Amino acid sequence: MGPEIVIPVSIFGSIVGVVWMFQHFAAKKRLESYKTLQLAIEKGQPLTPDALEAMARMSSPLADLKRGIVFIAIAAGFAAFATIIGTGNFHDDDMQAIMRGLYGVAMFPLFVGLAFLGIHFFANESKRR
Repeated sequence: MGPEIVIPVSIFGSIVGVVWMFQHFAAKKRLESYKTLQLAIEKGQPLTPDALEAMARMSSPLADLKRGIVFIAIAAGFAAFATIIGTGNFHDDDMQAIMRGLYGVAMFPLFVGLAFLGIHFFANESKRR
């Protein structure tokens, strides 16, 4: 296997690894909170609706806002990088293709970030009513 195979496989493998790690540790966090809830029920502790809602959310109300801002910042970084490499004396077709590719890559975190911002604002709006 040459580098033309190893490099793309390692890049996509690392993305899969990072996603798996986030999912794994989120599942562990949920399991621990459910164990805590089960222990409280077994001990006869009263469970208020506020406590149950906090356990169901399992993250701060600003978590979606933070994630949205981070994803939009990542997209801006890719777009800025594409713009910077495009400002040189590289106006051939290969450089234009690279710039389009980087702008395309920037679209993914941009739309994910916008979705998180929408979730944050719409979810908080529905709680105010």
